[in-house]
Amino acid sequence: MFKEANSFTYLGYKFFGEGIRKNAHKYYDLEKQLRQAVISMPPEMYIATARMTSLIFAVIGAIIGLVVAYIVIFFVGFPETLFPIVLPEPLYGYWMSVRTYIFAALICLASTAILYFLGYLMFILYPSTVISDRKSKIDRALPHAITFMYSLSKGGMNLIEIFRSLSDYYEVYSEISREAARILRDMEVLGKDIREALTEAVELSPSENFREFLHGLITIIDSGGDISSYLEERAEFYLERTRQDQKNFLEFLGLMAESYITAFVAGPLFLIIIQTVMVVMGQGDETALYAVIYLVIPVGSFFFAMVIKLLTPTDEGEPPKLKEKYTHLRREVEAGDQFEEQIKTLRKRVKSWKFRHALKHPFDPVKKRPLYVFLVSIPVGIGFMLYGFSLYPFSPDMSWLFNVDDYIFLGLIMILAPFVVFYEAGSKKAKKLLRLTPIFLNKLASANESGMPIYRAIAMIAKTDTTPLKKEIQKIKSDLDWGVSLNDALVRFANRLRVFELSRTITLLNEALKSTGNVTEVLMISAKDASNAELLRRERLSNMFMYVIIIYISFFVFIGIVYIITTTFLSTLAESAAKVAASGGASMGMLRTINIDTYKNIFMHAAVFQGIFAGLVAGVMGEGSLSAGVKHSLLMLVLAYLLFTLVI
Repeated sequence: MFKEANSFTYLGYKFFGEGIRKNAHKYYDLEKQLRQAVISMPPEMYIATARMTSLIFAVIGAIIGLVVAYIVIFFVGFPETLFPIVLPEPLYGYWMSVRTYIFAALICLASTAILYFLGYLMFILYPSTVISDRKSKIDRALPHAITFMYSLSKGGMNLIEIFRSLSDYYEVYSEISREAARILRDMEVLGKDIREALTEAVELSPSENFREFLHGLITIIDSGGDISSYLEERAEFYLERTRQDQKNFLEFLGLMAESYITAFVAGPLFLIIIQTVMVVMGQGDETALYAVIYLVIPVGSFFFAMVIKLLTPTDEGEPPKLKEKYTHLRREVEAGDQFEEQIKTLRKRVKSWKFRHALKHPFDPVKKRPLYVFLVSIPVGIGFMLYGFSLYPFSPDMSWLFNVDDYIFLGLIMILAPFVVFYEAGSKKAKKLLRLTPIFLNKLASANESGMPIYRAIAMIAKTDTTPLKKEIQKIKSDLDWGVSLNDALVRFANRLRVFELSRTITLLNEALKSTGNVTEVLMISAKDASNAELLRRERLSNMFMYVIIIYISFFVFIGIVYIITTTFLSTLAESAAKVAASGGASMGMLRTINIDTYKNIFMHAAVFQGIFAGLVAGVMGEGSLSAGVKHSLLMLVLAYLLFTLVI
């Protein structure tokens, strides 16, 4: 979408700008929305762009309408019973001769109008969606951002410099950094004082919580109160509010779990049983049964998982990579060509070392980004499926699918299993290190409080620590031994793990260390912030784990009922149908014979699909991630497949 002016927006403004300016008073609310959404266009130009885009959509709609009308006229034809009109002759004959072209014109006009208003509506709704997204990001990062401001304030940094530091870390504090940058712009570019800039930010911020925080900050500035105390109190307040919001979300998840079991476990089971009985009684066919198993269960469960994923308040995107202070070699001008030669040699050695390291550790890229494993597992899995397809000539019936389904399910296992191994290994390591980071910071604070310099404290902990964090602490010590600054050594520590919570903690710690010599207090604040984030994460996971158990119980209930239907119910129905046929009652048409093997295959597919997509739902409910749900999908897929293959 257009967030800044470009040649297209200027073209639209040239065509429609004059007419829009005459009605500029109608776009007052839109102007505020654009500023809240950080869309750098005046409302007149935005509306002109919307109209220009709508015009293009209308042209596309007209083309689509003409194509559809042509197909209907020359290939499908309009039925004479469509919109019958009784007219006297010769008007009726004239109407019948032109009705086709009139309907074609209506189709074209309808398509044009629909796409025109769709394009315009897209522009009208876009600022609201951006505002909503910015609001949720601000609310999630607000407790951590206020803690960041508090730690800098305790170090003696004034409020303007605090906002300047906050604006430098968009990758960590997201939209709050953008709000801080706007406050700085108003002061430094527009010449406003800090109170006016904060008042303007209150008017334009999309977050009610952030507006409330700025209101309080303005009051403190007017009354000359202690800003540090206010920031400390607000950090605690918004942390408690975050806990309450998390509690409300967990209650909402309970409602969603009950809805899922009703709609996509109990509901499909009921329909499967009913349709099976109706087919046996000769009152239906397998089409409805196929629709439930191959459409309702997978599509419904997947969209249910996506809805929960969109509503789950988690950090989005890839964890940020923090910038080191010194990332380049300083050029010595007087060294001349000799220095250039040394740099080239050094770069060659670095490339050689990276190449040798890649050969010794080929799985490192996959460990960092488990999605890379799909580059290998997907071709292998698809190749195995194609091998199975080659053994059975294709035929457009269910018997062909029943022959190749083993290869499809085994191919899915080949695709998913490597990803689960690497993703869970990395996730387990990250969770363990996140749990230990607050302990490490508290140890540093205790050692520094006793009079030990921070460098010696890290060296001491690197020798005495027995936790899994020891290797990372030793790497921090090695960086310090090689002359890397403490700030950059901590940045490298965060960049090796690439976790949102740790990046925030290290950012807070580094900026606070720059502003104060009271290292102990800074370490304690950083440790407290990391501990609060870890407690929230563990509380969320422990409560959401209950819903994972519910999903597993519902899956096993589904498997159990399908097992009973397959082994008992179908056999009984088949025997009854056979007895009716043997007694000569087939003509009475109550029961008909069924193929039990066909129904066993159908129910195996139902169990497998239920397992795959229930696993995704369990992942987003338990950990807020579709990737985390892959392990549940793989486990349920294997259980369902083995049950039907080995037992049934």
